[in-house]
Amino acid sequence: MKREGRTALYRVFDAAGKLLYIGISQNPDVRFGQHSQTKPWWPEVVDRKVEWHESRAEAAEAERAAIESEQPHWNLNHAVRPIGNPESDDLYAEHRWNLEEMRALLPALKEQAAQDLKAGATPAQLAKLTGLSDEYFRRIARAVGADRKRAPTVGREAKKQPDA
Repeated sequence: MKREGRTALYRVFDAAGKLLYIGISQNPDVRFGQHSQTKPWWPEVVDRKVEWHESRAEAAEAERAAIESEQPHWNLNHAVRPIGNPESDDLYAEHRWNLEEMRALLPALKEQAAQDLKAGATPAQLAKLTGLSDEYFRRIARAVGADRKRAPTVGREAKKQPDA
């Protein structure tokens, strides 16, 4: 279980000063021990730098920003490794930006969908409006108890329906 509280952002380097990895932990010494047992790059580590943040959320945001800007060799999450072709790099960066914007909209979209489903909209209607799947909206409908407009015709739900 991840607890809130003071959290370290750490960086590890090789003998040439190359940044190998950036991570966060509330107990960096324990984390270093875990890395030493599981990471193939750990034997290269000769230097470590630790900075403390007041909360895990603050440390996680600093970690994300540091990985994106400093590009450590072994981090995969948050790493942006350009292809080298400016046109494709720009296209991929634009896609990533749009994806992050879409993810930021999801909580509001789910809330609005719940209201609309309760008011009579169908999952198919919302799927057509958004480009998301019918199933995405069916799950929201089930979660909020929105009534179906027609009986299901396939699957487990159809088998539960009494014969007419």
